[in-house]
Amino acid sequence: MLSSFILALREGLEAALIIGIILIHTTKINRRDLRASVYLGVVAGLFISVIGGFIGFSGAEEMEGAAEEIFEGITMLIAAGLIAYFILWLHRHKDLSASVTSKVSSNSSKISLFILSFLSVFREGLELMIFNLTQISHSAGSLVIGNLLGILLAVLIAAAIFKAAVKLNLSLVFKLLGIVLIFLGAEMFGEGLEKLFEGGGELLEKAGFVLFILPALYVFLKDDVRKLRERKNVNKTF
Repeated sequence: MLSSFILALREGLEAALIIGIILIHTTKINRRDLRASVYLGVVAGLFISVIGGFIGFSGAEEMEGAAEEIFEGITMLIAAGLIAYFILWLHRHKDLSASVTSKVSSNSSKISLFILSFLSVFREGLELMIFNLTQISHSAGSLVIGNLLGILLAVLIAAAIFKAAVKLNLSLVFKLLGIVLIFLGAEMFGEGLEKLFEGGGELLEKAGFVLFILPALYVFLKDDVRKLRERKNVNKTF
């Protein structure tokens, strides 16, 4: 349940923040009439995600034996790939607020904002569904509870940020969640390889873990390490 909670928190927080930024920007440009389209996009994204997740999880649960192992292995590798993509995406888009605001400014029609809101929610829901499919051997009840708690906390955090009018510099939050996700992704990558190639055993799983985590941490933290070194060098000159 803990892993599903963390994953739901990460995906839910990004979706909630994106939607919040869209709503704030519609207010700034004095287009409150666009909010209904944003809400409709959110509802549609949630609905399609839930239906897709239910169908996918129901079909996956019917698998047995070798088919289940192969399916879990493939979905684990896909989930690890999504986490790797998130690391690269976050590295390239450090300012989430500016990125979303730019998209809203260039897409200020009802249809375009509906599509933007729908895709923002559906993309996170799809990623969460894939993460959940890696855990088909777990209790469905624990996955549901973990997802609901994670999404609820994500919404509460986003609401608190916007209500308190905190500057949308969420680098620390996403940095911490990113590090946790890297470890989860490394675990999924190692387990996925072990399930697909049973002859490799625990050694292959550990090798996959290291193979994923080292480059991921390097990409994710290299800018922070560079800034830390620069600060140390500046301090030494004084």
